[in-house]
Amino acid sequence: MSSETDTGPLTERHIVRHTKRPSLLSRIGQLLSKAPKGELIEPSSTPLAVHGDVRVAWREQPFQLMLGGVALELHPDLAVTGNEGNEIDGVREWIIHPGSAFYETVPRFVRVSPGETLLLGRTDDTQTRMFGFDGSVANRHVNVSNRKGELVIQPLAPDRPTTISIVESPLAVWSARRKNLIHLPDVIGSSLTPLDQEEALNALLEVNDIVASEAYRALDDDGLPGGVIQFPDDMTVVILGDVHARADNVLRVITEGGLLAALERNEACLVLLGDLVHSQESDELEDMESTVLILDLFCMLKRRFPENIFYIRGNHESFSPEVGKGGVPQGLLLQKHLKKLRGKAYVKQVERLFDGLAFVVLGNEFAACHGAPVRSTVDLDVLINIRRYPGIQSEVIWDRLRQGNRPGGYTKGSVKRFRRTLGLSKHAPFFVGHTPQSSKETLWLDVGGIKGHHIVYSAHTHRAAAIVMSGGQMTPLEFVPEQALAFLNNRADA
Repeated sequence: MSSETDTGPLTERHIVRHTKRPSLLSRIGQLLSKAPKGELIEPSSTPLAVHGDVRVAWREQPFQLMLGGVALELHPDLAVTGNEGNEIDGVREWIIHPGSAFYETVPRFVRVSPGETLLLGRTDDTQTRMFGFDGSVANRHVNVSNRKGELVIQPLAPDRPTTISIVESPLAVWSARRKNLIHLPDVIGSSLTPLDQEEALNALLEVNDIVASEAYRALDDDGLPGGVIQFPDDMTVVILGDVHARADNVLRVITEGGLLAALERNEACLVLLGDLVHSQESDELEDMESTVLILDLFCMLKRRFPENIFYIRGNHESFSPEVGKGGVPQGLLLQKHLKKLRGKAYVKQVERLFDGLAFVVLGNEFAACHGAPVRSTVDLDVLINIRRYPGIQSEVIWDRLRQGNRPGGYTKGSVKRFRRTLGLSKHAPFFVGHTPQSSKETLWLDVGGIKGHHIVYSAHTHRAAAIVMSGGQMTPLEFVPEQALAFLNNRADA
């Protein structure tokens, strides 16, 4: 049996927040003892000019940071499932976003966790696009350090103004996400609980009919939906890596900022990059109830957003005895569990769903698949007709990057050829999941020294990563999941 484990040595170039060279978010890890201390201040409605290091305490009240003529908002990341002002799982993190756009469309933000220092300035292209930095912002304007929840602001450009003031809507991020979460059952027309046997079968039948004529998929030569989903150039695409039955991770992403509203307006799509099923937590490997729920959640979302929610195939989308982890045959266990719970007809439709999924997504200057690029030279027509090529299917969902303990994996040349196949530029972002590089991080850039080759993973219990692709530009995001399902169910029972 094949089992998935973290593989390969970890190096600094693999990990976003510990990278030696500037990352897309300019994260520079610092020891807490080395971070500047500064004077403790309390932001008010009157802007306070910052000329030296200052500290802002952890609090409910967020604050505005003006860099030159550009305003940023810094908000504590509060738990929407608890009382106002509570941190999530005891970790005091902050997010920085550009203001009103955060709540109106697909959110862009930067997270600052305890022990991290973030450099803000025009030296970072992603920040410049995200925040709209102009000439009034210095290349290296300020450092923002999180010291156990307390933020230290360290100005770096004496000739450029930096001011701090309060934000008029103190719980805006918290209340917007809470509102979205509470509103979600109404949006999708169902409570977020496992469906009964008849409802589940009917929902899956409807979803399978949608997938059979899915948007943005060219038909193969047999008149069936092809192996490639190709988004319009103007579509904003949000990519989640392996979810592995963590429904709370999906809910955290979909309820943040204005993503739900953007889905409703058909301005964005959400891609689940395979391995939606089967928990990978060591004490949950035989638990199939979380997989039942995530399949139901996908059906709810796909029925509501048939042209905006997409699920592509990973190696776990199978009842094969080869699918599992740690010696647990999760594919077979799932098949047995579903047959007992929902009957043979439902099992047949789950198998139909898995067999009907696309393998590759392609958009404006990016591509993604679950596991790996095709190592041989192929063309786009072969990928569209991938049903005829089981060997290529296996490569795309099972293969991994060549490393010292994996001499048969794909290489830089494989990625280069795959980009050419898809008509992409030399360093266009190419995303895979499948092979997390550690149990702590969720996003690794330029993995294997391959520029533009990124791994995104969204199944950790403490962290989930997502990628936003818009206009050919990439924005990586990190989310801290919380007990959203339990919160909603407790509200329903009250």
